[in-house]
Amino acid sequence: MIRFAPNFYHLFLELPIRERFLAAAKIGCTAIEWHFPHQLPRDELKSLLDDNGLEFMYCVVPVDWDAGVRGLGAQPGRQDEFRRAADLALEYIQHCDFYSINVGAGPVPLGESRERCVETYIENLDYIAAASGDHRCKFLLEPVAEKRIPNWAMQTMAQASDIVNAVGRNNVGLVYDTFHMRYEERGTLSDIMDAYWPQIGYVQIGNSPDRHEPGVGELDLLWLARRAIDKGYREAIGMELDPSMDTWSSLLWMNELGYTVDPGNRL
Repeated sequence: MIRFAPNFYHLFLELPIRERFLAAAKIGCTAIEWHFPHQLPRDELKSLLDDNGLEFMYCVVPVDWDAGVRGLGAQPGRQDEFRRAADLALEYIQHCDFYSINVGAGPVPLGESRERCVETYIENLDYIAAASGDHRCKFLLEPVAEKRIPNWAMQTMAQASDIVNAVGRNNVGLVYDTFHMRYEERGTLSDIMDAYWPQIGYVQIGNSPDRHEPGVGELDLLWLARRAIDKGYREAIGMELDPSMDTWSSLLWMNELGYTVDPGNRL
């Protein structure tokens, strides 16, 4: 049975955030991801995870998303702000045993060079990766497509891979996100998987063109998920996707893989 981790920023939006944990467990999930777990007190988050038998797979370093901030990692002159956010993230990582965290770079600010942004990013990645000590958490870079957020500090796996190499820490790696790669990469996604496999720490699926679920779009997402597993991937597959209908109806394909999705029995 392939383990899938629904993303609470994209899925189960029909429910208040605290009810999404039970909803995920009820359909048979044992893992979840959520961009903003820091919106809940860490003790409450841990209880929600433990009570529902869920592993926390993936989030982002805290930013003021509502104010339009999409990442602090590669923002020159904001290193102190990044470190405060990183320190908060590390408290949650330790307390709730997160598997990974996306260290968001953010877009290149007006008037700044991409080179200076990358230098700042390397500095900040080194800080958070070192500060984690021997915790299992992986600190991940995610190239972001121009379609999603223009002028992101790194838009391809090659650019992100160079930064990972520059940091040189074993707990720093890449997100393999099918949606973003479909828009920015040349060649097949399977070739890209092979090329960067030693650095890939987490796999996420979302279809193009509209970031929907398997079966709604042009990519065979389940084939790619199985391919990652065949290559030795042992973690949950992140579902960072927008449902094409209500969450439960959009996830009915999971029943063929051993899950228990029932649109008529949501909680």
